[in-house]
Amino acid sequence: MTILAQETQNIQNPALGAGLLWRFACGFTESHRTSDRVPLQLLFLVLPVLYHKATGEFVKGTLKASGLRAFAAKFGESKASKQDLLLAIHDRSIRLRPLTLQAIKIALGTRLISIQPDGTVIALSQTKGASGIPADAKQMMRDAEKMGAWCSQLTLHEIATTLKLRF
Repeated sequence: MTILAQETQNIQNPALGAGLLWRFACGFTESHRTSDRVPLQLLFLVLPVLYHKATGEFVKGTLKASGLRAFAAKFGESKASKQDLLLAIHDRSIRLRPLTLQAIKIALGTRLISIQPDGTVIALSQTKGASGIPADAKQMMRDAEKMGAWCSQLTLHEIATTLKLRF
């Protein structure tokens, strides 16, 4: 394995992905007006956004209260002009599908989440504080939770339209 491939594996690993999916589910349920569960297809959005440095920075730089539409609008601002990054999320979600599936398997196996018969996901724990996690990973966990909160305020159609996705 080359050094670059090893570095990619270290950063884009399914164990971290499992934690991010779990925090996304926590943020979604916590912020949803009826504490509803996460539609399974939304999990395939988390890693393509957070494992990509530029889009991850946009998540980090957007307030939780601003919402998904404000996040998406930042890509079109004249100072950023990164509309191509927003359009690339869909293709990246397809490319990262195997990694997301691995992360889902780990999250299920470690009882972080549960998939219900109706195709929704429940976070089985709400615990936030874990010691020994590097600062970068903690930030990504907070960002995943923020994304969950944003998605909880919109329908699947609104999310797809805002992020230029096809579910």
